[in-house]
Amino acid sequence: MRIRSVNDSIDLAGVRRRKIAKIVEDRGSIGVRDLSEEFGVSDVTIRRDLRELGKLGVVTRTHGGVMINSSILSDLSNEERKSVGSEEKSRIGQVAIEMLSDEEVVFLDAGTTALAVASYAHRRPQCHYVTTCLGVASQLMGQDIKSFYIIGGAYRGTNDSFTGTLAVSALRSLSFDVSFLCCSAIDIERRSISISDEIYSQVQKEAIASSRRNIVVAHHDKVSTKGFVHTAGFDQLDRIITDSGLDEESRAQMQRANIEVILA
Repeated sequence: MRIRSVNDSIDLAGVRRRKIAKIVEDRGSIGVRDLSEEFGVSDVTIRRDLRELGKLGVVTRTHGGVMINSSILSDLSNEERKSVGSEEKSRIGQVAIEMLSDEEVVFLDAGTTALAVASYAHRRPQCHYVTTCLGVASQLMGQDIKSFYIIGGAYRGTNDSFTGTLAVSALRSLSFDVSFLCCSAIDIERRSISISDEIYSQVQKEAIASSRRNIVVAHHDKVSTKGFVHTAGFDQLDRIITDSGLDEESRAQMQRANIEVILA
């Protein structure tokens, strides 16, 4: 018999909270009792989930329920995000890595979808990889990639990365053939991508400015949400790779905005 570990409980809570956020986004608002019945857990557990989502700025609690915020100010923790949409992110990672040619210089952003891209780097071992993310660097090292670089600075646990003036200065001295970018939101209305971390946004902006091709890798639930800090307009991006969960209307709207969309 397998004994459930503390990490298992954290992963399950993270998955449930992400699903709760999606339900509230779809419906606008919902009661605690309805969520309790939906997930088969107690009202106390749901209130705990809503309290954590409220701290992150994802939802606003009301009397007896919850409503969605109009914008996402903060992401779930890195560990929680790893457990959300892992199969879709894996497909995105495979599609992304196949776009590379040998010996290209590739920037891998900080985020769980970039981590999925890094997990297939062994398929393009001759490329030169650069990242600000410890997890991505660990993935590359584990695959015995010969040429990769990690940019240091002030560590941010939220996305397991380095930020600050040191990181920005290093990026300004480099140039990339392609950057794979993560985001908190793809805002179709404003034709831009956003992230929730104002400090890390400077790192992403520098990577975008230093790259010949900029490709967003994002789970479909990032589409049509609204983030905190806009880092790039659609005119600065070459394409978006997402999964087949993207609805047809959103895909059509992005294509009308002259952004290529690839479904994994």
